[in-house]
Amino acid sequence: MTIAKYRKLDILVWSILCVLIDLIGFFASQKELIFFYVTLSTPILLIVYIRWGKWGLIPTAAVAVLHTILFKNFEFLPMILYITSIFGLTLSMIWFKITRRNYIRDEPLLIILYFITGYIGLFGFQILSQFILFDKVEWSIMATRHALNIVLGLVVLMIARRQEDFLVDMEKYLLKQIKERQQEGQV
Repeated sequence: MTIAKYRKLDILVWSILCVLIDLIGFFASQKELIFFYVTLSTPILLIVYIRWGKWGLIPTAAVAVLHTILFKNFEFLPMILYITSIFGLTLSMIWFKITRRNYIRDEPLLIILYFITGYIGLFGFQILSQFILFDKVEWSIMATRHALNIVLGLVVLMIARRQEDFLVDMEKYLLKQIKERQQEGQV
């Protein structure tokens, strides 16, 4: 299997996972957890960004479309602002300019900063959207809805960073694997 085919399959799997997790979170929040909306797609998208860089925009778009449909957010300006807030998560990729993707998982502080940077992008655009649309921000609702997601998201990333070959730049990892196999074949 080529790296391009592996990437397509991997991105597809992660996209489906993000959609399923957010669907479950949405329907759970309609019943028992009305004040919480658990969006575990956030740490998963951050994992995909480390694995594939800009290709992580594909599952981010899938999540944005899903949220637009679930929240019946079809008016133009609110829809664009909400989609922009989801893509605000990509602010975390600024860390790829500061350090290599493989190093982020090695340092607990870096993984925390990576997560917080993405969440600030997401949260910041949602606050800005509320202000643009309603001239006010519902701070208590925003804090309540995001507090649990922040804690759960950090836990997911801390667990992911413990996995040996999971939170890595996949293209470099796969090229390294190919090179090692070629060297083994020559011996």
